[in-house]
Amino acid sequence: MFKKMITILLSLMVLAVAIFVIYVIETEKTQFRINAKWVDYKPVANPDSKVLVVYFSRSGNTELMAMEIAKHYQASFVHLEAEDYRIGFRGWINAFKDSQTQHAVITPEKVDLSQYDTLFIGSPIWWYSPAPPVWQFVENNDFTGKNVVLFNTFNSRFKQEYINEFKAKVETKKGHFVKHIYVKRERMTRQISTEILLEQVRKKLDNLQHIK
Repeated sequence: MFKKMITILLSLMVLAVAIFVIYVIETEKTQFRINAKWVDYKPVANPDSKVLVVYFSRSGNTELMAMEIAKHYQASFVHLEAEDYRIGFRGWINAFKDSQTQHAVITPEKVDLSQYDTLFIGSPIWWYSPAPPVWQFVENNDFTGKNVVLFNTFNSRFKQEYINEFKAKVETKKGHFVKHIYVKRERMTRQISTEILLEQVRKKLDNLQHIK
């Protein structure tokens, strides 16, 4: 009888985990489709702009933030592609597994930064830390003389120790870490609207008046 109860409990636990994973993945897919409608435009870049926006995004939250930053500064932008983390089951598993690493296969690996003074580098937060693709981007590039602003979106929270580590990594690449800006979109079941997200981004950018 006891063994039967244990078997039933384990089966229920496995079922609960499976339902949770399916729910998360389907919610991400829905979020991705909704966000895609908002970012279905390309901000017009000023060829004389000294600002570059570099970002990685899975479900589109960070891409929304990136596009708003690019629009604000009339900046060029670079989307970091990471095949291992595409939306869907495989991408979610890889993101979960690699969340605490600082290595990823990204495209492009390097970017010509010579014409820019300020770089906005952004990603979602995975298990309290910026996602691996932006760590890899910093590792691959030389930031000598560049101002760097890290930006993130997340559902739960980040740990300051990881932000401090990212700052230190930028500085080892001879860059100047200016600030960390972020928007908390809340848990999947009660996320703030896209309009509120973008409004929060604009307010944060207004406070960065020294960046042109």
